[in-house]
Amino acid sequence: MAGDDERATGPAPMQGGGFYNDHAQHQAKGGAHGLPLIDRAFEGMALHAPVTLADYGSATGRNSLMPMGLALGHVRRRLGPDVPVSVVHTDQPGNDFSALFALLRDDPDSYLRRDARAFASAVGRTFHEQVLPDASVDLGWCSFAAHWMSRAPVMPAGHVWPRQAAPEVRAAFAAQAAADWRAFLAARARELKPGGALVVVQPSLPEDEPTTFPVLMAWVEAELDAMALSGMLTKDERGRMTILVFERTAADARSPFADGAFAGLTLVAEEAREMPDPFWPAYGLDGDAAALAEKHLGFFRAPFLPSLLAALDAGRDAAFRAAFTTRLMEALGRRMRAAPQPLLSPMVILTGLYRKAGAGPHGGAEKPAASATGTP
Repeated sequence: MAGDDERATGPAPMQGGGFYNDHAQHQAKGGAHGLPLIDRAFEGMALHAPVTLADYGSATGRNSLMPMGLALGHVRRRLGPDVPVSVVHTDQPGNDFSALFALLRDDPDSYLRRDARAFASAVGRTFHEQVLPDASVDLGWCSFAAHWMSRAPVMPAGHVWPRQAAPEVRAAFAAQAAADWRAFLAARARELKPGGALVVVQPSLPEDEPTTFPVLMAWVEAELDAMALSGMLTKDERGRMTILVFERTAADARSPFADGAFAGLTLVAEEAREMPDPFWPAYGLDGDAAALAEKHLGFFRAPFLPSLLAALDAGRDAAFRAAFTTRLMEALGRRMRAAPQPLLSPMVILTGLYRKAGAGPHGGAEKPAASATGTP
C-alpha cells in the first residue's frame, strides 16, 4: 500500500522551462473540442462584476490562452471594456509558474496583451481540493488535467501505467480516480457563483478499450525494467515509477450525476469525439520515421517524464537524472523509428459543461445532458 513518500503518492507537475508549451499540441487539439461549450456556458449565465475566470491545471499556460481569451471576449461583449476581470491559473505548487507568467507577458496570443483590464494571478494548490473562495468563480475551465490522480492507492503498482496493471491494482486505481473526480467536482461547486459554469475536457476511453497508449507504455515499461535489471535503478525507484493517470470512460464521468445533480452541479452538455494520433497523418505523407519519433517523444516527455524523475531517490544528482533521461529517450526513440505506428490511440475526447444551480436565465434548471458521440 502507499507509504509516506510523497514522491511515490503525489503526481508531478508538467515539464517546465517552456518544454510543455512547445510539446503539447496533442493536448491543444483535444482541448479545442471544449471551446464551443464556453460559448454555451455564457448563454446561460447572469454575469455581474467582479468577474473571475479560473483555469484549473494550467501547466505553463500555452493551451490556456485560447479558452481564457474566448471567455474574456464574452465578458467584454456583456459588460463592456472597463470591468476588471481576474483570470486565475491554478496548478500544483511545483508547477513552473515563472514560465507561465513569462508567456502571459510575451506571447503575442496572450490575453494580457489585448485586454488592459484583465488581471492574471496563480494559485499553487492541487485542484483535488478547494483552491478559490466560495461563490467567487463565474467560469471554470479544465482541459487535459482532470485525469491526473491525487495519489497512488497502491504502491508499488507493478506497472508504469495504472490501466495496464494487474486487475486488483487496476481496481484500486479506478476507485481512487472515481473519488478524485467527485472531490474535483465538489470543490468546483463550492467555488462557482450561483449560475456559474465549469467546462471540463478530458481524454477518455472508448467503452470497449482497456487503455490508451498500449504500445507506448509497454515500451516504457520494458525499458524501465531493463534499467532496473542493469542496476541503474534501485528496486524502490523502479517500484515508484507509476504515472498517476487513470482515464475515465464517459460512464465514469457521468457516474456522480446518476441521480441528477451532484454537489449542486448539473451536467447540461456532454460530447465524446474520437481523436486519432495527430502526428500520424504527416508520416503518411512523408514517411519520415525520425520526425514521427521526435513528435511522439516530445509528447511523452512533456507530461510524463517528470513523474519518472520524481520517483528517483532524493540523492540522485543532476548528472544521474540527465543520464536516466537520455537512456530512456534514446531507447524509446529506437523503438519508435524501428516500428512507426500511431501511439496516441485509441482516445476519445470527452467534454462536459456543468452548471451550478442559482441565478441566471435557466435558474439552475437546465435539462441534463443527453450523451453525444462523434468523430472529428
